[in-house]
Amino acid sequence: MLLALTQGKAGRIGNEIKAGSSWREVFKSSEDLLTAAVFGRLVYLRGSRLWSILRNAFGSALPDYKLVELVDASFWPTWPENEGGTKTVEPDVFLQFNVGDPAVRIDVIVEAKFRPGYDQYAEQWQRQWTAYHRFVAQDDGASAFLLAIGGLGPHAATTMHRLQGQLRADGLDVKVVAANWPKLVDAVTAEIEIAKSEERRLLEDILEAMALAGFRKIRQLEDLYSQRRLNPASKSAFLDYDYR
Repeated sequence: MLLALTQGKAGRIGNEIKAGSSWREVFKSSEDLLTAAVFGRLVYLRGSRLWSILRNAFGSALPDYKLVELVDASFWPTWPENEGGTKTVEPDVFLQFNVGDPAVRIDVIVEAKFRPGYDQYAEQWQRQWTAYHRFVAQDDGASAFLLAIGGLGPHAATTMHRLQGQLRADGLDVKVVAANWPKLVDAVTAEIEIAKSEERRLLEDILEAMALAGFRKIRQLEDLYSQRRLNPASKSAFLDYDYR
């Protein structure tokens, strides 16, 4: 959350939040706070760990690299859409990586959806993609991807096919990879099994943030017993996630 505040803005509390609501209720109703809590911690991981999580969550369309450095991360950057800057677009997160040896650049635009009724839509992807290529891209050899998380409904593949069809109809080739939040829960959970203690604490916090938003995964009781024997100090929150 601190990273989101220092590099951009942490969003605004909507009018639908009642006065006197607990911070827990505010968090559960805020797309911006969930994005900041999750991605604001992901960017503290080693580059290779972060890249592994993204590939596991969003798929093999992201190329497989072992040497990965996160060069920069910004939250809610404001990008111009025209020369005068009178129109702007605001992706949720913008990540820049150096990958491989020799290093090449990969830029990642993140568009996150969480609240009911706020779905991914092709026009927003088009505006962000166009603004990036016209005014933001600095390396002609860089690859770019748009990561859409959440807002895809229960049939994510069908939604993706429909949205990409709309983009192609407009003559735009956007490299979109997409997943709902439970896929990110799975990817983070898988990394906990192999992470060192300092990164494991970050990963556990990320899972707690997603669990608070309602994205949980329950592990079997025998797995719970085994995990507690192997690591008695591990947080119990890591062990009680369930899908929604």
